[in-house]
Amino acid sequence: MIGGAIRFAPSQQRSLLASPAGDGPRLKLMTWNIGYAELEDDSRAHTQDLKIVAETLLHNDPDAVALQELTGPEQLRILLGHLHGKYRGAVAPMGSSDRVEAVLVKDRDARFENVPAGEKYCVAAAFHLRPQSPEVVFTSAHADAFSAARRRSYTGEVVDWARGREHNSLVFIGGDFNFELDAKAQSHFYSDNLKHDSEAYSYLLKYFRDLGRDAGYTAVNDRRIDYVFGPAEKLTVRRAEILRGAGAERMDHWPLIVEVSL
Repeated sequence: MIGGAIRFAPSQQRSLLASPAGDGPRLKLMTWNIGYAELEDDSRAHTQDLKIVAETLLHNDPDAVALQELTGPEQLRILLGHLHGKYRGAVAPMGSSDRVEAVLVKDRDARFENVPAGEKYCVAAAFHLRPQSPEVVFTSAHADAFSAARRRSYTGEVVDWARGREHNSLVFIGGDFNFELDAKAQSHFYSDNLKHDSEAYSYLLKYFRDLGRDAGYTAVNDRRIDYVFGPAEKLTVRRAEILRGAGAERMDHWPLIVEVSL
């Protein structure tokens, strides 16, 4: 028995025994709501924090980043300056909100697209890790914080758009979905409609995989509301981690970073 245990080395990580997808190129994605807690006078991203945000990105070196709660294009321009030309980026149109989503990528030839969803927009980047590798599409999304019904509608439209890109690309969705999926963890100043949120989350899982599922909570009050969804197949998850302690003191989210082998 001892010899068999040594022979088969059960202490090795199971990911080493995964499907051939584990031998493919590595893709590292990050999503991060860089706004403040709702109790602040202005809960959107603060310009003075963008240097700290840039330092976190440079240290962790993701291939693409989904950011939420920027005030607009000017903050993106400042952030890209702090990143010293390592990334390109785009922000979504303002829509009915006073804050926007952004997506950053390293690939100099990346293409950006605005995606309408309800009364808002999210923004997507299409890029290649290598010249001959499959196209990757990464979308930055932010669902309504106060209405589960609007979250459900928004999520459905984002998923339907993403499904239309799956035939030619590997599609990933990152962002703050504000789902309240655990009745014990509900906060009194957010929606308590579990039915809408559970159905929205189930619709995502019907077509995509929750890649950060085991990483833990992503925001204050032990809330897991930030996600990276990806293809159900064709990849192996190598790392899913919440970077607790990153960012400025009054931010109420931490970055979620996911690394996969394609």
